[in-house]
Amino acid sequence: MTWRLAKSLETLRAQINALSPNRSKISDGTIGDAAHASRSSDHNPWVKDGKTGIVTGMDLTHDPAHGIDSEALADALLASRDSRIKYVISNKKIASGSDGPSPWKWRLYTGKNPHNHHVHLSVKPDKASYDSTKPWAIDLKVSPAAVAAPATKPKNPVLVKGSKGADVKRLQGLLGLATDGAFGPKTEAAVVAFQKTYNLVSDGKVGPQTWDELAYQAAVAAQRQAQAAASPMTFTANNSTPAKPTGGWLAFLGAILLMFRSKK
Repeated sequence: MTWRLAKSLETLRAQINALSPNRSKISDGTIGDAAHASRSSDHNPWVKDGKTGIVTGMDLTHDPAHGIDSEALADALLASRDSRIKYVISNKKIASGSDGPSPWKWRLYTGKNPHNHHVHLSVKPDKASYDSTKPWAIDLKVSPAAVAAPATKPKNPVLVKGSKGADVKRLQGLLGLATDGAFGPKTEAAVVAFQKTYNLVSDGKVGPQTWDELAYQAAVAAQRQAQAAASPMTFTANNSTPAKPTGGWLAFLGAILLMFRSKK
């Protein structure tokens, strides 16, 4: 199906790009992937303009090093009280525009994606709103130093089936797979299984949320190994981070052993 981005969102993206030409776009998003297609999402081109589907939702990357702080941008959008806004999501919070519940006020957002790597904006589905090219009145200050900062290669690039190279090898190592550097069906299946285990969006795409969880789980595993090596009698409960046995525990175990010996 033919689709395009709402012109109002194109206008906002152009303004942000003009403010910060070298900003990261690693978490920018328009048209939804398979995971979005299976649920209600403004990343899907469900609004129709003739035979063309219109995407009325967009993500803009959190990149404070280049002056684009997603939380500040989210607050600026709400402060603008722009009539085109349907809702804004940022850092586990959602706020509706004029037609939604509790307009312009943050509420708890409980979706799987906390939106801490980007800000999401959805615009209203009427053509006068989604295709308005009126500039957005956002009060977002970007310092000259941030504007001049050179573009940087993302530390953890988005990886998908078909990706190749050193970053794929690093991913495969974190997943306990053979590190051939080719993101094929086996790697995709392992990514989906990992995402399901840790309640992430299970789309097989390795983006910021999946990288974060991989790094965290690797750190937990390393800590457990270090503690196990330091004390073979380390105990764990409910798969929590291990804790060293205290002197009280050792004294208790010693008493148990003496009790059994005395009964022989």
